Amino acid sequence: MSATTTQASITIGLNDLEGIIQRTVQQAVREELTRLLRTPDRSILDYWEHEGSDDPAGDAELLKDALAMIEQYEKNPAGWKTLEEFEAELAEAHT
Repeated sequence: MSATTTQASITIGLNDLEGIIQRTVQQAVREELTRLLRTPDRSILDYWEHEGSDDPAGDAELLKDALAMIEQYEKNPAGWKTLEEFEAELAEAHT
């Protein structure tokens, strides 16, 4: 019994090869995104587990404070700092 090896040469144009590669990458990306969207991110779930029980009154108070802060910012945007400015000031205060 002897095994024979057959070999074939296939010629493909550059445009056809590019199309095959693009379709393959698109399909792989689509499949990966679908897989990621099906799997919940555990860190997000862990974060929400620490939120505690429902507190509509507390939520309303937080919303009220946030809206007041936004309104204050709209009245005087120059009085606010960027995150970088705040972090630099905080670091300087701790030295």
